[in-house]
This record gives sequence, structure tokens and C-alpha cells, in this order.
Amino acid sequence: MEDSNQEIEPCRSIGPHQLDEAVKSQAIIKLSPVQVPAHFKRLECNTNLNLPPLNWLTTSHSSHGLHQALYQNAGFASFRLGQMFPDCVGEVDVVSDAENIKQLLKLPYSAKSAISMVVHKVGNTLLLDEFDIQKYLLRKADDDWKWLRTFILEHIMAYGNEQHNFSLKERSREALQTKNLLSKFLYHSLKQTGDVDNELNAPTQLTNRRASLPIIGPVLPEPKIEENVPDPKSSHAFNRNVVWTFEDIRMLIGTDMPIFGGPNRPCISLRLRDAAQPINVLTGIDYWLDNLMCNVPEVVMCYHLDGIVQKYEIIKTEDLPYLENSQFSPQVVRNVAQNILAFLKANATKAGHTYWLFKGRNDDVVKLYDLTTLCQSQNKGGEQSEQQQQQEINPFTVPVGMLLYSVARNMKNTLEHISPKTAGNIRALLDNCIKLLPKEQYPQIVSSSHYILSDLHVPAGIDPKAPKFNESQSLYDDDDDDEDDEEDQDEEEENYEYYQSAAESGGKANVAVRHICDALRDFKSNAKQSKPAPLVANTVERCNISLQHISAGISCLQYFNGNQEEKLKESEMHAKQEEKQRILHEEQNPNMAKPFNAIPLPYEQLKLVPPPSALPVPTEVQAQPAKKRSTKTKSKRSKSKELATTANSNSKPTQQLSAKFNTQNFGSWNVHLKLLLLEKACLTYATLAEHHYETQSYGCTLRAIELACRCQQVLNKYMANVVSQQSCLLGRAGDCFFQMSKHWHAIEEYRQQYEQLDESSRLISLELEQELEDSELLSLAPVKNVEQVMLHSCKCYEEALEHAQSAESNELLRRLGNVRNELGLKYMYSAQEEYSTLKRNSEGSPETKDCSKSDEEPLYVKLTVNSYDCLRRGIEAFTAVQDNVNLAFLYCNMGRFMRLRAHLTMPNESTIALETQKNFYNEAFNYYEKAKDCLDTRKANAELWDLVQWELSTATFTLAKQLQDFSSADKNSLAEASKEVLDLLQKSLRLCDVEHAGARQVLYSFRSGLIHKRIASFHYAQLRSYGVSELSQLPKATLQLCKYHYEKATQILESLKEVRDLLVVQLERISLHEFLAEVSTHAAQKLKQMQLALEICLQCQLVFGHVIDTNNSVHIDDDDEFKSHLTLYESRLQNALKTLIKLLLTTGKDPKQLSALYKRMYMETLTGKHGIGAQQLATASQSRSHHLHTLLTRLKAMCGAQPSSD
Repeated sequence: MEDSNQEIEPCRSIGPHQLDEAVKSQAIIKLSPVQVPAHFKRLECNTNLNLPPLNWLTTSHSSHGLHQALYQNAGFASFRLGQMFPDCVGEVDVVSDAENIKQLLKLPYSAKSAISMVVHKVGNTLLLDEFDIQKYLLRKADDDWKWLRTFILEHIMAYGNEQHNFSLKERSREALQTKNLLSKFLYHSLKQTGDVDNELNAPTQLTNRRASLPIIGPVLPEPKIEENVPDPKSSHAFNRNVVWTFEDIRMLIGTDMPIFGGPNRPCISLRLRDAAQPINVLTGIDYWLDNLMCNVPEVVMCYHLDGIVQKYEIIKTEDLPYLENSQFSPQVVRNVAQNILAFLKANATKAGHTYWLFKGRNDDVVKLYDLTTLCQSQNKGGEQSEQQQQQEINPFTVPVGMLLYSVARNMKNTLEHISPKTAGNIRALLDNCIKLLPKEQYPQIVSSSHYILSDLHVPAGIDPKAPKFNESQSLYDDDDDDEDDEEDQDEEEENYEYYQSAAESGGKANVAVRHICDALRDFKSNAKQSKPAPLVANTVERCNISLQHISAGISCLQYFNGNQEEKLKESEMHAKQEEKQRILHEEQNPNMAKPFNAIPLPYEQLKLVPPPSALPVPTEVQAQPAKKRSTKTKSKRSKSKELATTANSNSKPTQQLSAKFNTQNFGSWNVHLKLLLLEKACLTYATLAEHHYETQSYGCTLRAIELACRCQQVLNKYMANVVSQQSCLLGRAGDCFFQMSKHWHAIEEYRQQYEQLDESSRLISLELEQELEDSELLSLAPVKNVEQVMLHSCKCYEEALEHAQSAESNELLRRLGNVRNELGLKYMYSAQEEYSTLKRNSEGSPETKDCSKSDEEPLYVKLTVNSYDCLRRGIEAFTAVQDNVNLAFLYCNMGRFMRLRAHLTMPNESTIALETQKNFYNEAFNYYEKAKDCLDTRKANAELWDLVQWELSTATFTLAKQLQDFSSADKNSLAEASKEVLDLLQKSLRLCDVEHAGARQVLYSFRSGLIHKRIASFHYAQLRSYGVSELSQLPKATLQLCKYHYEKATQILESLKEVRDLLVVQLERISLHEFLAEVSTHAAQKLKQMQLALEICLQCQLVFGHVIDTNNSVHIDDDDEFKSHLTLYESRLQNALKTLIKLLLTTGKDPKQLSALYKRMYMETLTGKHGIGAQQLATASQSRSHHLHTLLTRLKAMCGAQPSSD
């Protein structure tokens, strides 16, 4: 026998055809555990194939999988393929064994063949598996699938003739002999080579598909092997797993077809044919499809007679449809594939339902039954629930649910960017998974599904303050939807076209199917496929749905099996004992070299191919933290302590336990999933809290933060290295309490919001309460006391600082300092109000005063102490972060506090000493100067700078008034005290910022007017204190300053129309001139000073005019102090006139007859209609200001008429 495949003759029995009739086909190998191709050895003529070769039916690697190509049953292969390649499910149209695909595509040419397949829908993918009625129904016990057996006997077997054969396989002796002969032929054709050559020439094999996937996210449990497929005993592994694209149909198939190759033809398939029998159509289609599915370009035919090799022929794959006696149309096969797929997708629309595609032998109708609907209708009258009945009776439900879970988990963990459309698909898969799997039996998978759904709505890694959910649907997604709709419409229009194509082709095909119909008539063949809605929702909806899934996942934890944990503890103890014995044995028996024995060196083969059964541990499992591997007992609180102890005491065998983690031998999925769910709950509540905080729903915010903090406490309890969000959560809680204090009118609404708790949050809260001790439970309930609310805010900030990192602590310190400042101001104002109330009560009733003395400590004292403490701690906070602006604000408030303290008398003091007040004011000045130093210039913060300037000016002016009005200095220190008062007044005047326009400009002007008045009064008091008897003895500088400041005060107050203070200034000016007239020695000087006094009296007409113009004369006239000033003014006016008359009459020099004028004016003030005496008879509706204004008008008129009368 020679290996000379180049001598194979091409087949000559190929009919004429056109090349453009070929169909599009492409195959991509996903996984091939065998060496491809096998070395082909051409057999010599007359080789007896009936004799078995030496290597027949061997299962070694050198057999290239020939042992399972003919004899092993694939079983429900689509489930195994889906679990092996979950990334393909949803992307391809069909997942199935290659034999099932070929059986469907040969449907128009195989009228006598039977079809029995189960169909499942997973996303957009259909799973097709052969369903042998005799194997799974008729040969089993009567109680197994009794409803389906009854249905078959009553409906299927009664249909047509009674001689139905439900056997799908040809089980005759002749068929078995043919299969054995083919097997011997394949083993004969296998060229034997050395093992080393095989290993060196073997391509790199992908033995674990899932280990190479880029896994994103936490470790989640995988379904058990026996749960993945309906027939767990079947462990068939295909020689090749291929993604086959046939025209526009993508299929994931498994095939065992042997592939051989040689030097000249590297890829061929071998076929054994009986030379006495022609090739029929079905065999030709079979060869053609096998080669297309594996991208094999040629097929080598070996003809034999009774097992004796006769000759070889080689045929190209594209020529197979045109062989003599087996011609068929590739377009017909293509149309069959497209229309059967359209039919199945249009009718098998319910995810999780089991459909049965059936055609009996010699039947011309293919029917599709919904077995799940049949099962439910058969068990409507049962006592058990519908879901329990379905689980007990339908063996496909659990594998379908597991596959839905695996596909969804793969999509979630391998995609870096999940669009809303993809998220909607994942949600639909997991929703169906949860419906199919009972949580009592599969709590791990159900709780994991709920976790993935919660993570889908609130993804890990989002920023709770600004969550971005990628809800914008791209234009490409819309285009895909339009294309899908067009494809569905095309499929509906082309339905059943392949029958016409078969008739027109003129081939010898026996069309076995006249039409495809739905046996249950539930769906129409042109029904459009319902697509999952994209996941688009706002923040609140996402968070609420996420919490619903979290609570549902937590509710599954109670169904975990505790026996696994006990077995785990026993295995751990056993492993520890074995480790101790091994170490002891090594210590007692050290490894030493023995004479005459060679030392073995650890040499290994360069490319050692591991067997398929020895799969490596997935890499993501080894990343499992040791803290999550604790076990759970029946009592949750004792369980928590035990878990923490176990995790802390044993950290060495981390990798070993992690390796067991995914094998279901380690029973800590309970704790692991609980921590994942609580971690997700923490993130969800934090996101929800931020949303409520933005909408000013502070009660809802506090409730969300409270639950998030409790979740964080549980995570910290189990896991030491978890990233804590405690500082962010408590910081936001402090913000909430602070905002509540600002919006105190809505406190009842906030309290009601806090009390609201939906069902999901209630279940989560109960779980958290069981995990934590009563002393560990954090409560953020708002109270009705605004002071306590602000104190709670400070407490939250302080606790947040304990958990904060260095980058976060600065911001928290700023917020804490802000609350301290507000609280200090509140205490300050409350102390001031309380002190004022206490003073009023003590002055009104002596009994209250006596009672106040007997009290231990008045309330205002406590408030004062608290205010100082809060402001001091606020200054410390802002000093730590070097926030100069806020620090200046705090210093300003501290200066205000010192001013308040300067006027408070303590319980042991009757009155506060002036010296003590000076000390407090000096401290206030220091704080104000510190504030200005922090700002440096007005440009840093003009508004705050103006505030500090105003406060400093106010404090300086107030202290000056206190020292000027209540000074008790003796004669020795009077000069020093006077100088101090004058310095303070001048400093206060310099601080009056009248240049910059602003809200305080008018106030500054008014204050400067008052300061000028006080400085003038100060100089006037000095003039009178000299006690001189002559005008020349008075210091001229002091007199000039006095007049200057009086004039400035008059100008400012007159411009501001401040009538009260302006009247007082004018009265003091009149008094000054009267004093100057009094100390004057010459009559002319006296006359001049009194005339100036009279002129000032006449100028007061403007004062009374302002009173009348502002329409508040009655209100001002009712003021007792103003009344007394009016009375004083009237007396000074009359006194000036009388003094002038006396002076003129005494001197005798009156050339202008002024004495007569002054007499008439004086008489007008006494007896005139508008005179002072007439005011007593005036009606109440007329004010004194009005009378005086009219009087002064008359007097001015008399003065103006004097020259003409003369």
C-alpha cells in the first residue's frame, strides 16, 4: 500500500452546470479537540475491508476521533454547545448537531423519513435536538411523561395508517454491517506516525474556551454539569464545533466527520461506496452538506465490492449536486433552510417553552407542538402550582433556564459597553430564567440572576452623584431594527417558495412536505417576532427595579443547603490533618540521595497536550477574596461571628479554596452572593440618595443613606479590604440634616418621607437587622428640634471624617466648619434673645428677678458657651484646610460674638464693667483684623471684605459711644480717656466706606454723620470744660474742629433727611453759639453769635419740611424724645430773639432798626396765628412740625421785608 493520493482519478459522472448556481457557505472552527487533518493513507486495490485493522476502535489521540464518528449518540447537543459557547447564543440563528441540520435540509427529498426534534428559543437563537420517541417515551416507565405518552397514543398514532414507525434510526442488521465496514475503512485509511511527530505537528488546541474570555465583574456561580443538559449521562464531545454561515443563516453546529489530508491534498473527506449501488439524492446532499459545514473542498470516494477495495475517485464539493442519479438543486436546499428557519422563528416565540417538531414516516405534514402549553393544560386540575408541575414533568425546563442564565451572564461579563438594546436582551433572558427555575431548588442561579439584573439597572462603578447609564440609543441600533423588520418581511414573502423551486428545477426530488403548519394553531406563520424592549429608564426607576431584584435575591438565600457547609467544614478539617501529617512525615523522613539510584530530573515535554477532562481552573475564580469564603449557620448572628472568625483565622489556603469555589464543593455561595447583593444595594441606595438630595426630598435621602450605611457595615464585617463608602454616605447625611435646618418649615414632610418604606427596602432592612447587633444599627431619623438636627449634622460629618481619606477630609472639614458656624450663630442669637427677655422680665417684676438669681445657671449662659465652642471649632476646621475665605467669615462672626459678650452680665454680676467691655471689644477687633488678614485685599472677596469692614466700623463706633456716654474716669485719667474716645471716633470715621457703591453706602453716610456729631460734641464738651470767661482764651483749633464737624454732620444728615438727629445737631450748634456769646466780652461779639444762633434756628425750617414731605409728621411728633427736642427748639428760638432785643436796646446802636424787627418776630412767636401759643389751640389733625414750618416761613418773610419797610 502506498500513500499516493495524487493518482486518484477525478469523477467523470458529473452533469453540466453553471458556476453561478453555487450557494454561499463559510465555516469557522470554534473548538477542535482532535488533530486536523488526519494523515491519509490510500489503500491498495483488493484490500479486504472486512478484516479489522490493528488500531480499530482505539480511543487514543492518534485515532483522530474516529471512535466516536459513527457509534456515539450526540444526545441533546445544543445545550452542551450553548454552555460551551455562550457568546454565540443570541448571535447565531440555530444551535444544533450537524446531523439534525442535514435531516431538516433533506426534508423535500425524504418523504419516508421521520422527523422528531425538540425546539427551544433562547434569545434570538433556536436550539434543535433530536427527540427519539421510543427512547424517551415508549420505552420508559408509565409514570414518566404520562401526559405526552397519552397525547401521542390518542393523536399521533391515530393519525393516518396504524403502521407508524417511530424509530428515527435505521436499526437493521444490514445498516449495522455497513456502519462497521465504514469504520474499518476509516481506520485502515489512517496513516500511523510516531507520537512525537503527532505532537509536534498538532495545532494548538483550545481546551477551555471560557478561560480566554475577558471576564468583567464579580465571580458568579456556574450551573452544575447535570443541570446543563436534559441527559447528563451523555458526555459526547464533537470533533469540531463550527460556526457555519449558510447564505444568510448562521449556525453553531457540532460535527464528527473525519477529515484527512496529504501532501498534495491537505483537506479531504473519505466516503465508502458500494460499487454495485448508485448514489441517491439523500446521500449526495449528505456528502455535500458535510463538506460545506467543515470547509472541505473535496471528497474522495472509495468503491468496494463486498468489502474489497476497487478504486478511488475524487469529486469537488461544488460538483456534488450534479452527480448522475443524485442531482439536486442547491437553491432548493437554501430555500428549505430559510423557510424552515422563518417558520420556526414565527411560531416558536415563547422563551422557555419546549416545542416539538414532528413528522411521521410517509407523512406529508410537519407539525409543531408547544409541549409546555400541552403540559399546562393537562395539569390544570392538579393541586400543585403550575410552575411545580412544569418542573416535575418537563425535563427541558431546567437546562433551558440554565442556558438562559449562562448566555445572559456571558453577555453581561464580556461586553465592555452595553447598549440599551443589549441590556434589554439580557433582561429578557434573565426574566425568563427566573420564571423557569424554582428558587427553592436553584437558589444560587436565581439569586445570581437577580444580582445581574440589579447590576444591569445600576451598573457597578457609576458615580452616585452623576450617574450615567448610557441610555442614548445609537443610530446603528435603529438601523439594525429596520433591517431586522425587512428581513422578517422577506422571510414571510418567501415562505414555501422552495416547493415551487423544486418543481421548476425538474429534479427527481420526492417532495415529502406539502405545507408547514402549526398543530396548535396558536401562532400564524407570518407573525412577527416580538423583540425585547431596550432598557431605558430614569434614575429612580432604575434604582427601584434594582432594589426589587436585590430583595428577591436575598429572599433566595434561605433555600441554600446547609449540608454543604457541614461537608465543607469536615473537608477543611480533613485537609488540615492531612497537611499536618505530610509536614510531620517530611520532617521525619527527609529526602536524601540514595547510592546506586539516579536522581530524577523534572524534565517535561515541550508541548504536552492535556486531556479534555483536565480543564484548568478559571482564572476569575482565583481572584475570590478570602473573606467571602465564610459559611452560614442557621442562626444568622452567631453565623456572622463564626464567619468572621473563620475568615480571619485561615488565610493560607486561599488559592485552594478558590479552586473549589466554582466546583460547587465549597458551600459559601450563600455569603458570597449576599455580599454582592448588599454591595449593590449600597451603591443603589447611594445613587437614590443623591437623586433625592437634588430634588430636596431630604427625608427620603436620609432613609436611603441609613440603609446604605447598614449595607456598608455588613460588608466591613465580612471583608477587610472592601472600599468603604461610609465617609461619602455620612457626609451626605450631614448635608441633609443641615438643609433640613434651613428648611425647617417642611420638617413634618421630611419626617413622613423618612417613615415611608417600600416592600423591597423593608425586606433588605430586615436582613440587615439580623446581620447587625442592635448597638451597631445606625439611625438617621430626623427629630423636631432644629438644634438637635444641626448637632446630628455635625456628628455625621465627624464620623465621616473618621472613615475619610486625605483627599475627602478637606471637603468634609469645610462642610463641618460651615455647620459649626451656623450653629454658633444660632446659639448667639438665641442667647441674645433669651438675655433680652430675661432683662425685660426682671425689670418688670422684682419677683422674677429674685427667681432668676436662685437658678443655678441661666439658659443664655449655656447658649453663650455653646456658641463660642461652635465658632471656635469651626475656626479650627477651616484653619486645617486653609480656607481663608470661610476662615475670614468665622473670624467675623467670632468678633460679633465678642461684641455680644461685652454687653452680657453673668449671674454673679450686677452690671458689666466698662473695662471688661473694652477687653471684649479689643478681642473683637483682633478677630476682625484676622479676618482682613485672611482676605489680604478687597479683591479677594469684595462682599466679605465689606462685611468685615462694616462690622469693624460698627464695633469701633459702639465702643466709642460706650466710652463717651458712660465713662467714669476721674480727673487724673480724664485726658487719657478723652483721647481714647476721640481716637476711636476718628478710626470709626475712617472705616466708613462711603466711596464704594453698595447696600451699606447710605448706612455708612448716616454713621459718618453721627460720628461727626459726636466728635463735635466731644470738642464742645472740651470747650465748656475749660471754664474760661473770655472768648479769646478758648483754643481756636478746638473751636474750629467743633464747628467743622457740626457743619459736616449737618450736611450729611440733611442730605439723608434724618430729621431727629439733624434737629439735635442744630440744637447743639445753637447751644454752641449761645455759649460763645456768653463768654464774649464785647457786645458786638455777643450780638454776632446770637445772630448766628438765630440763623441756625431759621435753617431748621428744612427739618420740619422733611417731616411734612415724608408724610410721617404725626408719627414723629408722637415720639416723646422728638417732642422734647421741639420744645427745646422753641425755647431756644424765643431766647435768641429776646437776647438780641436786649443786646440792641442796651448798646443803643441800632442803625437798621433790627430791634423792632426782632420784637415783631418775637411777638409772632407768641401771639401770631401761627405762633407757639396758637399751637395749644390747634386741632389734633395738625402737627407741631407743620406749625413750626409755617412759623419759620413767616419769620423768614418778615426778615426779607425789613429793608423795604425801612
